[in-house]
Amino acid sequence: MPSDIVIDGARSLERIRRLYSLWRNNDEADSSTNDNNALRSVDAIVIIRGQKEDDFTYSKSAAMQTWLFGYEMHDVLVVFCQDSVIIFAGAKKLNYLKQIESEHNNKENAPRNFNFITRKENDEKSFDDIIKQIKMSHQGKTLGVFSKDKMEGPFCEQWQNCLNQHSLTTVDISSSIGYLLAVKDNEELSLIRKACDITGKLYSKHLKDQIINIVDSERKVKHSKLSEGLESALNDEKYVSSVDVNYVEMCYPAIVQSGGNYNLKFSANVDKNTLHYGGSSIICAFGIRYKSYCSNVVRTLLVNPSEEMKKTYQFLLDCEEVILQELKHDVLLCNVYKMVREKVEKERPEFLNKMTVNLGTALGIEFRESTIAITSKCTARAKKGMTFQVSIGFSGLENPDGKDEQSKTYALFIGDTIVVNENESCTIYTSSKKDISHIAIILKDDGTQDDVDDTPAIAPRRAAAEKARIDPKIPEESRQDYQKTLLRRLNERAEARLTSQGDKVSAEKARKINNSYKSEGQLPQDPDIQDLKLYMDKRYETLILPINGTPTPFHISTIKNVSLAVEGEYIYLRVNFFHPGGIGKQADTIDKENVYIKELTYRASTDKKDDVVPASNNLSHIHKLILEIQKKFKDQEQERNESI
Repeated sequence: MPSDIVIDGARSLERIRRLYSLWRNNDEADSSTNDNNALRSVDAIVIIRGQKEDDFTYSKSAAMQTWLFGYEMHDVLVVFCQDSVIIFAGAKKLNYLKQIESEHNNKENAPRNFNFITRKENDEKSFDDIIKQIKMSHQGKTLGVFSKDKMEGPFCEQWQNCLNQHSLTTVDISSSIGYLLAVKDNEELSLIRKACDITGKLYSKHLKDQIINIVDSERKVKHSKLSEGLESALNDEKYVSSVDVNYVEMCYPAIVQSGGNYNLKFSANVDKNTLHYGGSSIICAFGIRYKSYCSNVVRTLLVNPSEEMKKTYQFLLDCEEVILQELKHDVLLCNVYKMVREKVEKERPEFLNKMTVNLGTALGIEFRESTIAITSKCTARAKKGMTFQVSIGFSGLENPDGKDEQSKTYALFIGDTIVVNENESCTIYTSSKKDISHIAIILKDDGTQDDVDDTPAIAPRRAAAEKARIDPKIPEESRQDYQKTLLRRLNERAEARLTSQGDKVSAEKARKINNSYKSEGQLPQDPDIQDLKLYMDKRYETLILPINGTPTPFHISTIKNVSLAVEGEYIYLRVNFFHPGGIGKQADTIDKENVYIKELTYRASTDKKDDVVPASNNLSHIHKLILEIQKKFKDQEQERNESI
């Protein structure tokens, strides 16, 4: 374990007291409803962790260690007896855990003493001594264990062998402990909120932007590639800031689905199919885990949705709203499910057999607690402070307007992380917007919408260009009259400006700012950019240069000139930028409050080794493209000025 670990003894003791309170039947909860009879029937509780697993898996043992001590520890045995707590571990781990004993003050429901036992070469004798103490706890016959947890490694095997030599009965207390962990204190809620903040940023500023950029540029990208890219973004400070990235991880592999193949389960495997955006739905689901506490978000993006698709999506939002309104303190989870089902049955009965059977589960240190789920059969009650991942979806929906087979079938799936309140609807922790104006991607205006203001807000550059085309429905005479009115207004404003400013107009003329991309997610996903090579994006007239290992875009209007020089075995490409103090009208109109790059020089070798194309080819090619795009841009500017 790291040397900087500090265990909060007061917090650990308080949570041990909560465990004993539930075990001793001093809790106010209804035992029959909360399935705590199993816990109250045992004479001792055993939590054991073996060797570290190769692959991360959720387990109750790990969750209990994290909840009690703040960390996961391997090769550690903790036994809760009637009046004492036995902790069997290595000497170094015990030094940390003894901080709990210093907080012990004979409080109510707290054990009378802590027994720390240090591991030696042979654990068998120590195990026998521990079993003797267990037999003196209550009736000494029944052990509460987590039967589904894997017990791997020599430490666990030796413990199991010792248990087999004694006539002790084991009872699975997983559901009882799950209910105990489901109610969060303020510290836990703060960690879940931070996890949700990271999740929201990753979705809105990374994954969503990536998908919109792919749709806009019509590139072919696999679902698995998007999933892997999201995981790589965990180390990027643009998306993960103000927290320690060492404690940030994925709850499960990010799910991206499209093209008619949908599986609305969080255990679904990420396939290698290409992202399909020909008028269908794109489902995104993932969650971030921060300091062991989970979060989750599910969103659906619609590409050129029909009116029926938008109507169905709005109905899905209404169904989720029913969950958020009905999920309150002391409400049976099966009743929440019943309310949603009744709404679907009454308003859209054709969706009954298409709706997900599970509308959410309790969430915390473990991603989902299956015994606390919003299903038709779960009789557990929601409690104030419980956190849930609520999710609802419809699969196997038909889209008769689809242009290909993949577009004729679609699914809708939404989900959020929430906390239960006492007398009011749930509080949503995942902030990314999901109304139709934020999830619909409109590629073209096909004339089916009467009111332009109702058009969804997400419109890629290509969509905006197509949308600006002339609407054939508008009469030619009306269009000409409108153009004359606009021209008259423009001339009047220009005359007023020139009259008031006089000779100062030319000096104070503002230069139009050309933005290449609205966000970093719209950068082209070209291999040259990933390899930190110079790249010219012809579509957006942008030069992408690697600076300190980061691809940085510069619009062609910011480049003054370029030059290419050969010196010995190297080629040098020099890029000069417009900047304050430079020569030319562009330099005079630049905002001098900002910091500007004056010039950049790149060098590449002309050597050709093992039939590999020399690196200098990239500079030569980029030099040619810059001159070409620059000439095109200047011609367009000149034509624009002449037309005014």
